[in-house]
Amino acid sequence: MLSKSIALLFLAGATVAQQFSQVCPITAPACSLQGSANTCCVAKDGWIVYAETWVPSVTPSNKFTIHGLWPDRCNGTWSDSGCDASRNYTSTGDIVKARNPDLFNLMNKIWQSSSGPNSDFWDHEWNKHGTCLTTIDPQCFVNYQKYDELIKYFEIVTAQHAKYDFYKALADEGIVPGANYTRSSMEAALNKNAGIRSLVRCDKTGTFTEVWAYFDILGQDTFLPRVPDYNPNDCQNLYYPPKTVKKC
Repeated sequence: MLSKSIALLFLAGATVAQQFSQVCPITAPACSLQGSANTCCVAKDGWIVYAETWVPSVTPSNKFTIHGLWPDRCNGTWSDSGCDASRNYTSTGDIVKARNPDLFNLMNKIWQSSSGPNSDFWDHEWNKHGTCLTTIDPQCFVNYQKYDELIKYFEIVTAQHAKYDFYKALADEGIVPGANYTRSSMEAALNKNAGIRSLVRCDKTGTFTEVWAYFDILGQDTFLPRVPDYNPNDCQNLYYPPKTVKKC
């Protein structure tokens, strides 16, 4: 317990560098530049899926919350076990709280787990997906300090939540909780009002659960909307459930 306290005190007093070691010329999406040895500027897994979820029991009532940001290989496949086990971290909530309290507080609001502690959910998303984003590998930072890449990943993901308001994009087309809609109408609304190309997901009962937004990555952290590479036939008609929590 003492060693953990000392470690957290060290983190709290550390200066977060998080400065990229180079300026990357953006000449094309990463997947068109595959084979480059500079994986700090050309992501090895150059397709990005950014996912937000709609969980009726999770606040707020008029916002989606984050599921995660997943680097995919340029053929539409991905790693199921992460990309660097040496950087599989635990207690990421404690790490983020010590290094960036504002980010920690934000994540607790917009990146909640529907079952279990939030920090366990963040552990999973980082270990499985964050370790695959090569543009934030340790060697990509000036004066790298341990966990810089973890903090940067969470900052990048939460920035997408701030940029895109999926709830409003749907509501602007009259698509609001409590009724049935077609998948195509929801995806068209998200394209029109949020400027994303997306795939709407549902559970086995036909209840709306998530939006997956598809991007190419340019340079370190610039995302360009692209057509989804995955287009299943399910969820053609689905129910958009209201949240059971009070608006906040």
